[in-house]
Amino acid sequence: LLLIAGHETTINLIGNGSLALLKNRQQWDLLAANPTLAEGAVEELLRYDSPVQLTGRVVKESFSYQGHSFQAGQQVSFLLGSGNRDAAQFEDPDRLDITRNSKSHLSFGGGIHFCLGAQLARIEAAVVFETVARRLPTLRLVKLDQPKWRSSFTLRGLTELSVAW
Repeated sequence: LLLIAGHETTINLIGNGSLALLKNRQQWDLLAANPTLAEGAVEELLRYDSPVQLTGRVVKESFSYQGHSFQAGQQVSFLLGSGNRDAAQFEDPDRLDITRNSKSHLSFGGGIHFCLGAQLARIEAAVVFETVARRLPTLRLVKLDQPKWRSSFTLRGLTELSVAW
């Protein structure tokens, strides 16, 4: 589970995060000037464009919430990417800010369903972003047209990202 799930989601975190940083040049320049921001940047990148967009659960006990009834055994879906853009939770949620305190994002789930590999993904992504920012501060997008995304509703990730330095 860690090898397969962690591999796919971490690749997507790094790809999505790289695209977000390079499309928001001031944020990339901030990271390149201070690569020690990488750890916090990973949390913001997870919030901004989560590699996992949707998760599902089965209702254990029937209940009502805000006028909606849910029955035991019913399947429900949660749009994590949407929750990570909740204006009630995050000020100016559509803006990328690698200095934002984004630790309350939903990208790794929660409770007993919290991602087993969350810490490994955080470490791997922080090492990648810190290293690339140090070694390739002039990194830039080559193709500025629409990015090509994998055809998955649950996982969000690029099929390619063309860059130069």
